[in-house]
Amino acid sequence: MAAKDKKDKSKDEDKHSDGLINAYRDRLKILKHAQEFSAKGEVPKAVEKYSMYLGILATYNRTTEPQLSPKMFDPIKDLTEMLLISHAYWDLAKSYDRSPKLQKECIRCLQQFISFTLGFKFQHVNAQMLKKFIKSKKVYNKKAFEQALARINVESKACYIATHAFPENNFRILDDLRSFKDILLRYPLGNAFIDFYYSFSPRLIALVSINKYVNFLITSLFLKPILRLIHKIVRIFLL
Repeated sequence: MAAKDKKDKSKDEDKHSDGLINAYRDRLKILKHAQEFSAKGEVPKAVEKYSMYLGILATYNRTTEPQLSPKMFDPIKDLTEMLLISHAYWDLAKSYDRSPKLQKECIRCLQQFISFTLGFKFQHVNAQMLKKFIKSKKVYNKKAFEQALARINVESKACYIATHAFPENNFRILDDLRSFKDILLRYPLGNAFIDFYYSFSPRLIALVSINKYVNFLITSLFLKPILRLIHKIVRIFLL
């Protein structure tokens, strides 16, 4: 399998110029420099390096940086790269937020941050990072960042426990539970519960997935009955 991946990668690289291939191979070094500049507070240099990193990825994928999309990457093999991309856009959004003249660019980078966040394993971590920044005194356009957090919470499809219990995609149950989540997000206590859910549920699923027999017993005898009961209660609220 590894040999096949290398062969496919070689074919892709054959279609690019030597200069681009070399730049692509050095992209992580450029990203590291960007992160170092950002940590030192050297914002212009950090922005330059982040833009260079994203530009290389865009050119390699035969597109422009604003058109970079998660669809261009393998959700399994490129998961780490997509996490890095999301953090690059995150740092750019914070950098542009400092200037009133660059608010449109800040919002654009926030949108890209969201695109490379939604539905991935690191979604909760990114959401908490965004939430922490909003509470800090460093944010200028607070409304834009609050809207980004709200979009992640509302558009998230990673209802971990529900999708684990019903991998066959029982759309009625899953859709109703997501609708109920939207209702909860209207209230402070509901927001607190959703935060707890996204923090706790991935750990629970990782724990029960260690052994297929444990997974079967807990999912069949515990998770599914509870979710069906919750679904019945939810239907009362939604009807």
